[in-house]
Amino acid sequence: MSRARKFVVVTGLILTFTILTSGQTPQPVQLVIDPVIQKDAPVQVVGIKENSDNALAAVIIKNTTDKYVQDFVITWIAFRPVNCAASGPAPRIQQMTGGGRSAYAEDRGPNPRPLPPGHAWPSRVLKPHEQTEITSLSLTRAALLEMAKKYEAKKVRVQVGIAYVNFTTGDKFTSRNGPPDWRDKTFEETSILDAEDAARQACG
Repeated sequence: MSRARKFVVVTGLILTFTILTSGQTPQPVQLVIDPVIQKDAPVQVVGIKENSDNALAAVIIKNTTDKYVQDFVITWIAFRPVNCAASGPAPRIQQMTGGGRSAYAEDRGPNPRPLPPGHAWPSRVLKPHEQTEITSLSLTRAALLEMAKKYEAKKVRVQVGIAYVNFTTGDKFTSRNGPPDWRDKTFEETSILDAEDAARQACG
């Protein structure tokens, strides 16, 4: 499935670290963490911001529709691309880990201040064509480097995108039952958000 990148505001992180293998030989590890633009998704991840060790401290999302959005699921998938093993052949993608979080637009008010640890912003409806930041996710580089060591990866790709979306009527929450209004079927079937991107990440 072709995934056209339609937005200019796309922030990606390409970071290189050195870890020690069991033989204590320094091994560089490349972490590639950025959004996947899903051409048919009503809500898009258009950027990410890191803060300290959290690579997903702020996920920038945009409602691309004329509808009000009640909630959505932001998901991330980490894998070792083809031929990206630290040693030996690796002809297939190696799934490492992933996660997801049901999210709402955050009601931060006109003059937001940093929240104390363990606190969260109140929820609100995402307005049509609105772009905003979601600050409730956490993915540490330390955890990714531990996984890189476990799976003997010299490169780790983290795709960030949207798995599910639910709409609402007007600027208010409504009770819901049943399946989501929109779902990424590629993700459900393959656990990868963008197969073409995954193929491009292969090591030479």
